[in-house]
Amino acid sequence: MSAPLSPSQSFSWPLLAALLLLAGCDDSLKSVSLIEETRVLGARVEVTSDATRSSPEPGESASLRLFVAAPSEPFDVSYTLSVCAVSPVNSGFPSCAGAPFAATQQAEPGPSAPELAFRVPTDLDLSATPHGLASALVCPNSTLNQPEMAAARCTDGAGTEVNFEFDLGGPDDENHSPSITTDALTLDDQPWLEPSAAAACPGDLPSVAGGSKHTLAITLQDDAFEALTQTTAIEPAHETLLVSQFSDAGKLEHAFLSLNVDSPAADRRVTWQAPPSAATATLVRFYFVVRDARGGEDFATRAVCLIP
Repeated sequence: MSAPLSPSQSFSWPLLAALLLLAGCDDSLKSVSLIEETRVLGARVEVTSDATRSSPEPGESASLRLFVAAPSEPFDVSYTLSVCAVSPVNSGFPSCAGAPFAATQQAEPGPSAPELAFRVPTDLDLSATPHGLASALVCPNSTLNQPEMAAARCTDGAGTEVNFEFDLGGPDDENHSPSITTDALTLDDQPWLEPSAAAACPGDLPSVAGGSKHTLAITLQDDAFEALTQTTAIEPAHETLLVSQFSDAGKLEHAFLSLNVDSPAADRRVTWQAPPSAATATLVRFYFVVRDARGGEDFATRAVCLIP
């Protein structure tokens, strides 16, 4: 991960990935790439006037959406979600410098992913608080309990806490999210499109046999690797991107790919081994997240049909 990071950003990418992947997972032997419980895999900020931008400026409206995966869909979650401005810190997640820009909660479990619309205050001092911080509590299959004068909690005692830091924009600081385009993913070198909500298994999805091995590959457009300001000749000219991949069955060779604009095709591939055949045709879901080091993210889902 060669992109230069300030101290306040150094935890917002690799450590954030680990936190999101391992949150709510007490068994250290579990595979980080296998979806065995409801998990938050990523978060995306979109400026209302330009959905590709992840760094809203003071006065601009934006939205934040969490990427949730579960071993069976549709999932049900309740949640709290808020966004505030923060000052740089050398380690850990910072504390809010003031009241949140916006906050929301869903007390009863529902099938929609947590989402929040917010507006960055016009008078925000970017020199003091150059970053935004999203904080969430997500409760799978549980109601949200928020007693008076106490922090919110999941009624069943479980849940996942999420913190996500992103850049706030200014004249000299604008970040665009990398994009997983429609044709970015392939399965065994064949186009692999996002499944429709009504996709049938078998019939509408690629079919795989139990125990078979397959190659998953991702191709990101060159402009996804944004140009960086170089203060020395040895610093990289473009961002490095982290790709995380997950499935709800089978075994992925790697959980992460670290890619730059010059990464060869071999470095953009991962092998997946299908689980043993089930008694009936079974849908297997895949989840992909690509993130840069400044809070830009995108995500995508794919699926195959495991045939008897």
